[in-house]
This record gives sequence, structure tokens and C-alpha cells, in this order.
Amino acid sequence: MTRPPIAALKTSILLLLAASALSAVGIFWSHQQDIEARAALQRQQAALSAAHARQQQGQMEASLIAQHLDAYHALIARGFVGEEKRLAWIEAVHLANQDARLYGLTYILSPRTAAPATLAGGLPLKQTRMMLKMPVLVEADLPNFLDALRARAPGLFRVNNCRLTRITDAPPQPVNRPELDVECELLWFTVMADMGTTQ
Repeated sequence: MTRPPIAALKTSILLLLAASALSAVGIFWSHQQDIEARAALQRQQAALSAAHARQQQGQMEASLIAQHLDAYHALIARGFVGEEKRLAWIEAVHLANQDARLYGLTYILSPRTAAPATLAGGLPLKQTRMMLKMPVLVEADLPNFLDALRARAPGLFRVNNCRLTRITDAPPQPVNRPELDVECELLWFTVMADMGTTQ
């Protein structure tokens, strides 16, 4: 029995082992490339999904803005959105006093402050306190004045409280002379146009 010529096969075996090693390395490298490509594809798909979600959100917001734009502009025109309209408020109370045929008034406007959180509902709602004092002839003059003010008001206000006091203890006279003093506290509300503003 003769032995196979190992020396003659040695080169072939080495080449076969080298080819096998190269093939194993190639398979491993291909597998890693496949894993990385799948991960990159998943990242791209996630980014595409996020972009689609942002686009849909933007379209919904644009639709909401278009739907409510007229109402928003009406609130701006009315003086509820934006800066305070202090001079317009003062003019409105004076004109309402004239409309109700009253006898003049005095006022004090305080600086604007943040409205209570229970009223604001997450909006940048501000309030400005206005104290009014005016003489009236009879109690019915007060609701007449407030109705006239509501008709003229450039913005949104709320009557916080009112107090009637008699000017004198003398019995009422048959002449048109004020017998009562009214003190009212009004709150004028505004919403900042820039929602990021914290003024």
C-alpha cells in the first residue's frame, strides 16, 4: 500500500483552507453588512414616518388656523387679543356714562397682571383692574350704565363687584340731583398675541 503524496497535496490543501477562510470572512462581512443595512433601513423608515406625522400635524394645524382665522381676527379687532386698549376702555366708560345720562365719573386703572389660572385655562390671559366711581340718581342707573358699556366695550370685561352708597342722609329731593354714589371694580381681559410671551 502506497501513501498518498502529502507533499504534493500540501499546496492544494493550503489553498483550499485559505479559500475556506476567505469564504468564511466574506460570509461574516456580508452578514454584518446586511445587519447594518437593515438597521439603516429601519432608521430611514422611522424618519420617513416621523416626517409624514409632522406633515399631517402641520396640515391639521393649517386647517384649524384657516377654519378659525376669521374668529381670531374678530377677537383682535375687538381688542381681546394683543396689547391693552387702555385709552379705548377709558373712552368707552365715559361714553357709556353719557349714553346712560349720568353725571360723570372718575376711574383708576391698575397695571396689567396675570389672570388667575382657573380663568386662564392655559392661555396667557391677563387682567387689568379698573375702579370706577360715579354719582347716580337712582339704583336703576347702574344697570343702564353697564348695558351701555357692554354695547361700547372694546374688549372683554367682567364686573367684579359694585357698591351703592347714599351720598347724604337727607330725604330724596324732587330735583334731578344725584343721591347715590356707585363704586365698581371692573376687570378687563386680554390675551397676548404671542403665546410665548410671559409679560
